[in-house]
Amino acid sequence: MTPRILLVDGAREALSAYERELASDYRVAIALDRDEALELCETAGPFAALVCDCAMPDSSAAELLARVHQSSPETVGILLAGCLELDRALAALRMAKPFAVLEKPCPAADLREVIGAALVEHGERVAMKKLRHELSFSSQVLARFNDRLDERVLDQARALARLHRFTGELNSCDSLQEICTLAAAAAREECGGRSALVELWSSAQPSPRRERCRSAAGGPFSARRHVQPIETQEGQIGSLVVDAEDERGRPLSRGERSLLGSIASSTAVAAFNQIRRRERDAAQQATILALARLAEKRDNETGKHLERVSRFCELIAEGMREDGWHQDLLGPSFVRDLVRSAPLHDIGKVGIPDAILLKPGKLTQDEWRVMKTHTELGAETLRSVIAQNPGQSFLEMSLDIAWCHHEKWDGSGYPRGLSGEAIPLSARILALADVYDALTSLRPYKEPWSHADSLAWILTGSGTHFDPRVVQSFARREQRAHAIREQLADTPEDLAGLFRGRLALAG
Repeated sequence: MTPRILLVDGAREALSAYERELASDYRVAIALDRDEALELCETAGPFAALVCDCAMPDSSAAELLARVHQSSPETVGILLAGCLELDRALAALRMAKPFAVLEKPCPAADLREVIGAALVEHGERVAMKKLRHELSFSSQVLARFNDRLDERVLDQARALARLHRFTGELNSCDSLQEICTLAAAAAREECGGRSALVELWSSAQPSPRRERCRSAAGGPFSARRHVQPIETQEGQIGSLVVDAEDERGRPLSRGERSLLGSIASSTAVAAFNQIRRRERDAAQQATILALARLAEKRDNETGKHLERVSRFCELIAEGMREDGWHQDLLGPSFVRDLVRSAPLHDIGKVGIPDAILLKPGKLTQDEWRVMKTHTELGAETLRSVIAQNPGQSFLEMSLDIAWCHHEKWDGSGYPRGLSGEAIPLSARILALADVYDALTSLRPYKEPWSHADSLAWILTGSGTHFDPRVVQSFARREQRAHAIREQLADTPEDLAGLFRGRLALAG
């Protein structure tokens, strides 16, 4: 079904322009003010998305978004605000918490992109509403039978409690494989110990890049099996398989089949959200990498420097965990944040003047003092981003890395002269990864060092420049680091672009 969008703007010309632009893809309704919009929501709603202009009298835009959200939480609000409408936009953010705020005038392409993301959010809200409805329905069924305290009702109560627990546990899963394992165990538990198998795919459409994962619970299967599809709004993304009969030949009961359907439905929602979260993380990481390249383009770093440093950091962090160091800290989320944060380590160099950053010769003492401020510039920039986006762990780690990756274990680094464990672990790992890549890479002012020479130099810095445990874990995996370096080696085109830029600056 074509998504339904409501556009609210006091300027009829703007409404007409947006309507013409969006009518080919969406069913569009328009309103000139708050009251007309509320009437449409009552008579023709609910809508998938509401696009509202901030420039309406008083705080009616904020009130409209808040009232629509209260009556129809699945409707996704989008606010259009101009530079002079900051107070109204802030009021709307406080009252209604819109999904996105776009600056006017808003290009049609940008509006389409945000509406597309809003429709994904709408789908997730509808799916969660459906899940809540199913759980609510199950609870109502239990309430109707409270007066019958026989064993059958008690069994249903236990099953519902397990299903509720299962749904909560799904929300904490970090991967499709974890969801598979949890769903298989739940199916086996709900079906009296029958063998169960869950398979999930990362897409409803077959492709060479489609990821598959599976998990089994219990022993071998019998000849007869019950297959429960795992489906989302985009199609089937997996299946849940259990033995159709238990060891005594008893078939699945109607209640067990219903529970399997609920497990499959909850699994589908969790898997769909996981897939979408990974897609959003990938898009976010691409944006971070693009921003980091802005700083890299102005410096001596070459083609795949950022990718290599991220991979080296991942290798070291996972190695330290395998070696038994900082196991309480070095979990999967820490490693993910480290990989995402590493490209931003030199973001502060954007604020260093070209005359210093690109100087081919040795820097003077005054110039070097300016150069060293890139750590504080980077930290200041990321601190302001965190203030606007609190609770983002990878941004907080990015700040630690940008600020502290030039600190040294013995306290002789900059900008604050931190030493030992006072230096954040993420920055200690990044420091070694960055130095190793710098040593082994070609620069306009030096030839690349060999892997062996670079490793020897790093080993001499253990306990002075570098955390000894970081050095130890890296040294144990130095051949894997060498393989990463060769896999992500700069191409002739990367190096040609670097030297062309240097020649142009020299000219």
